[in-house]
Amino acid sequence: MAHSVTGAAVDMPPDLPAGALTSVDVYISSQCNRRCTYCFLPADFFTSGKRMSVESFFDIVQWSKRQGVKEVTLLGGEPSLHPSFAAMVRMASSQQMDVRVVTNGARSFRRQLADGTVPAADLARVAVSLDTLDPAVQDEFRGPGAWRDAMETIDLLSEHSVVFDINVTAVRPVLSGLDALIEFADDKGCRRVNIHWPSTIGIGTTLDPGAVPNRDEWQELTRRVAGRTERRPDFYVEIERGYLADDEQLAGCALADFSNLQILPDGRAYRCGLLVDQEEMASLAMTGGQLRLTSAAQGEERLRTDWLSSCDSCPVMQAEGRRACIYDKVSSQRPR
Repeated sequence: MAHSVTGAAVDMPPDLPAGALTSVDVYISSQCNRRCTYCFLPADFFTSGKRMSVESFFDIVQWSKRQGVKEVTLLGGEPSLHPSFAAMVRMASSQQMDVRVVTNGARSFRRQLADGTVPAADLARVAVSLDTLDPAVQDEFRGPGAWRDAMETIDLLSEHSVVFDINVTAVRPVLSGLDALIEFADDKGCRRVNIHWPSTIGIGTTLDPGAVPNRDEWQELTRRVAGRTERRPDFYVEIERGYLADDEQLAGCALADFSNLQILPDGRAYRCGLLVDQEEMASLAMTGGQLRLTSAAQGEERLRTDWLSSCDSCPVMQAEGRRACIYDKVSSQRPR
């Protein structure tokens, strides 16, 4: 379905809980040096050649500030491949926004950090994609050289005293090595290990089903994370809850809570990351410095208004059993 931006401008839906939106995720470029087998974005996103203009990014930063949002996240594709990546980082930081970057460790990112084009002081934190300490497994799912890129980037971030997280996509082959990866992250001074469910949307629809953990495996992993007590007070592990137990209710939903906003290079905006591979599900768009409702009775807005009043689990993943919102996380314990 072709996308068009129409409709009235809205700063926020009137039923938005105050302070619910704490971070805005901005996909500044569709260009990527990887084709990760579990990416939640569709293949045609990466061939589209779409880039967000600096002006549009500035408008998003200004809109975010008006909403009291303190953090903006730059993603792609690989965000550092955008020709104005450094300018965007500097501009957002100059507006007193915390700037977070999600990178696969591309050489372009390391080069700009190493030579000061992207000042370390302008980066509040960086999330690096590293699934395992096994180079062969990492490269199998993310492409040749992916493990080396991630490891060299972690070393560089440590050298420049940049706070960093490690993002893990927990396909089945990495499960047995997670304890070693967490210990490595702790030793390196990582702030958080963030464990994601492997996406089965977008490119992830072609992922071998055998690589996806089953319900029992995921719940056991969740229990392991919840039962951990870390050595450092400034380090923790976080994992998507994934499934709801029989006596658990849906604790939250990004569609209902408006706790999340993801904006693509062309301005399409989504509240739920599970729907960004479907253009017709975008019922919001950021244009002219305003968030506009473009599809009042379709897409995400239809899910929000028609389904959520009666559902007791994620309305997008109902076919997979009682699922939690992907933003519902379980964390390890900090030392007392």
